[in-house]
Amino acid sequence: MEYTGTTAQGTITKLYQFVNRLHSGVPYHLSEQARAFPPWHYFFEITRRCNLRCKMCQYIDFLENVPIPEQRDGELTTEEWLGVVDQTGPMSLITFTGGEVWVRKDFPTILERACSKRRVHFISNAVMLTDDKAEFCVGLAPKRFGGKGLNFIGVSIDGTEDIHNVIRAQKGAYKRSIDGIKNIVRWRERLKKAAPLVHINTVILEENLDVLPQMPRLAAEAGVTVLNLLTEMRAPDNADLGHVDPGVFGPEHVRIPTIDRARLDTALQATLKEARALGIEVRLPRMPYEMVLDHYDGGYDLDHMACRSIWTNLYVGAKGGAYPCFINNIGNVREFSLKELWNNSQAKSFRKNRRSGAYEVCRGCCEMEYVKKTLPGRGESISTAEPSPRTS
Repeated sequence: MEYTGTTAQGTITKLYQFVNRLHSGVPYHLSEQARAFPPWHYFFEITRRCNLRCKMCQYIDFLENVPIPEQRDGELTTEEWLGVVDQTGPMSLITFTGGEVWVRKDFPTILERACSKRRVHFISNAVMLTDDKAEFCVGLAPKRFGGKGLNFIGVSIDGTEDIHNVIRAQKGAYKRSIDGIKNIVRWRERLKKAAPLVHINTVILEENLDVLPQMPRLAAEAGVTVLNLLTEMRAPDNADLGHVDPGVFGPEHVRIPTIDRARLDTALQATLKEARALGIEVRLPRMPYEMVLDHYDGGYDLDHMACRSIWTNLYVGAKGGAYPCFINNIGNVREFSLKELWNNSQAKSFRKNRRSGAYEVCRGCCEMEYVKKTLPGRGESISTAEPSPRTS
């Protein structure tokens, strides 16, 4: 991962990665049955509904073709989500994601419960992050970083105004998102709080390539010091993903996005240069720079990509499906507790096989990290019958 500049968030991110490796290290290397310590980072997809229609979204077919009442049908209720929050570990971090979290009218209730118990982060497009919601969010921030409460907010911005609005398929989306960020910054200053810090997430696309060098200044003007550049991931385009063994998907099943290597290199170098000049921290995927270019130029070598997140992270989908990774369902929170799900036979089998290497459908995942040592081979076949977060 590449950093430019030194920020509080950069220090916290490095600490997070250190804790992640420490927490996963012993069971990853020594547990023959792939039994993991209790998870410490939970991702709660509280809804798949969204107010935007982003071109690269894994749920775009669902959002465009399924009536809203049907999209809502089967989602965990407020009380069910509160119960899930209460099951998380005392030292854990909770990330709320979607869809768009603010589409749920009860999100403030769920967020408040989580902030009273755990360290919290949510990801949003910020279009609905009005001044009153921003005041509410900042009010949930801890007195000190790392304390219980809302520590971080991630906002998705995919380019300058015209480009962003096209990618997000909504006129005016850019302005409302930027206003949402500024609302948080303003209330943070007004209430004299250090948190929540905001980071901007930008997916590298052919459509926004030429404006990437403008993103550091855009972030700085919005009061943000961290820019995450994410690789585009197309594996979720496979409708059967999660229903079947992920090992059945070969290179022919994963459409790798293509961007001219020289153009991409020029754009990224210009972005990093501008970020250094402005004191903005840029985060790239956890792999050598050349492999980021490889991703858009035929694909990188999966035999050097390890995954430790399935030893530390637990995802819960909108309808209760539980996953150490979205390609493998291990049960449902309506039937089992988080503790029962975490080290059940499906979870251990998945970890054991994933320790042997990455699946083709892992390409572009931001949770993977580069290791110098060549892994034994691609992930072996596992048994799975439950759907992934796309359809749970």
